[in-house]
Amino acid sequence: MRGRRREATFAETLDAVRSSPRTPAPEPVRGRIDASGHLVDPDGREHRRTAHDVSPAAALAAAAGGARVVWDPCGCGGSCGTTWFWFDAEEVASLVASGAPRVRRRATRLTHLSIWADGDGHVLVLAVDDVRWGDLLA
Repeated sequence: MRGRRREATFAETLDAVRSSPRTPAPEPVRGRIDASGHLVDPDGREHRRTAHDVSPAAALAAAAGGARVVWDPCGCGGSCGTTWFWFDAEEVASLVASGAPRVRRRATRLTHLSIWADGDGHVLVLAVDDVRWGDLLA
């Protein structure tokens, strides 16, 4: 059949994939609560908890005031290695526009919201475990 291109075999496709340059996967963005109880962000800044188990309205007010929002989806404080979600300013604006978060409490869960600050005035809202907020924490 003239003019028709031959399909690559599986072996040829596999060779092409193996020989193509790969973009390295981004490093996971982690956070953790260290042994002294400080939240350490990916840049190494230590934040101290200023308010624990805050209301959804207080979390919304902090985010509306410029706090960064961070989600620890499993609630272990970073010890298991699960990637935390660190939302940028545009994503926080989306969260704020969606209204207050919903906290789904169950007796066996660590679900809560807390507020943290470092010595330079950076503020974080930490959402732990079963928190729903807009389309990003769902």
